[in-house]
Amino acid sequence: MANKVTVKIYGQEYTIAGDESEETIRKIAEYVDEKMHIISRVAGESGQGNIGILSAINIAEEYFDAQAKVDELTKAKTKLENDSKYYQKMWEDAKQNYAKYQESMKNMQSMHEEENSKVEELQTKCNEYENAFFDLQMENIRLKSELDKLKQ
Repeated sequence: MANKVTVKIYGQEYTIAGDESEETIRKIAEYVDEKMHIISRVAGESGQGNIGILSAINIAEEYFDAQAKVDELTKAKTKLENDSKYYQKMWEDAKQNYAKYQESMKNMQSMHEEENSKVEELQTKCNEYENAFFDLQMENIRLKSELDKLKQ
């Protein structure tokens, strides 16, 4: 759907057809007109053809500068995307390591609780053996005492 727009550039009317909107075509034409007027003020009135060529060169220079900037920004964007992927992978790895660490800590806590339970059981048995040993010593003393009485 080509739009036809009549514009005035450097004093002459042109009918421009394009796929862009009428507003965009007018904006482009105004830009070219403005560049031609600026060039004519700087270069003097050295012929419309020369002003057109100088304006085209000036606009082409702006285009190439803008294209270089776009290329630079594209490279920066690619680098940022790669950096982002790298840091996302690091984040995922860190989350996995943290989950493993938590699981390991749960296992260690469980083992610690089991070991504490075993220690308590052993302490209880030790107390029982101490009490039994004490009882045996007391019985031994009592029996020695009876034996001594019987000897007398």
